[in-house]
Amino acid sequence: MISFILLLIFGTWVLINRFSVGGKVEGHPLGTPRGTIRALSTIMIVAFPLGNLLFRQPIDPLIVNVIFVVVAFYFEARRSGYEKMSDVIEEIKRPDLIIQDTKKQKYPLYLPKYSVRFLLVLLLFLTLITYYSNPSASFEVTNTIFDLLIIVILFILGASFRSIAHSREKKKLKEKIVNMDASLTDVEIIEKILLEESSWWKRKGRNILSTIMFIIVVISLIWFTFGWNQIILFELPDGYELSVVGFLLLLINAYYGFRD
Repeated sequence: MISFILLLIFGTWVLINRFSVGGKVEGHPLGTPRGTIRALSTIMIVAFPLGNLLFRQPIDPLIVNVIFVVVAFYFEARRSGYEKMSDVIEEIKRPDLIIQDTKKQKYPLYLPKYSVRFLLVLLLFLTLITYYSNPSASFEVTNTIFDLLIIVILFILGASFRSIAHSREKKKLKEKIVNMDASLTDVEIIEKILLEESSWWKRKGRNILSTIMFIIVVISLIWFTFGWNQIILFELPDGYELSVVGFLLLLINAYYGFRD
């Protein structure tokens, strides 16, 4: 339940800022700052056990296993394209090429930088306190090997698609550079490439994927919250089973691998 309360709070905050003057961020899911959808998904997953512990409800082991991997992926992946480009600009000593002013840059959920990371750490800390202060709390991890194998495989699958897409973009970039006017300087080439219009996939495709993934996470957590009967995708002889909804939740790992 805590997950959906946080979704309501942050969702309302995001909507208010999104439809305020200058709140729309072009080229990102639903016109919100880069990483907002990912931040909401991660916060909901991390907060899920806390709500169950507070109301003394059982926690699906799959949720526990997903949390640690998702948090690790999120912390590793949170480096914006702006920061990477700033490094390039710094190397060529041309700060005037920075398209977006640092002061105007919007971070996930329209919050200050590192706010989401701090919130995730706080949620984990509160979960541990709640667990250790409540002797009757049920918080256990089972079938870790199989769960982690699926998580890692999905992440690698997503990362493989990302690698293929990156290789194609790199090849196209080389062709563009070769076909450019030879009289242009390196700085002018960089500037020209930055100002080029992105492909449909970069502008819309990834945004649609982010939105679909967020919807999947919300639906999966609702399903786990009410403990509805779940269709079993497969079952192993030792009793391990994976439901369709559980697999859908695990798809966030493939998404993380693909996006970053």
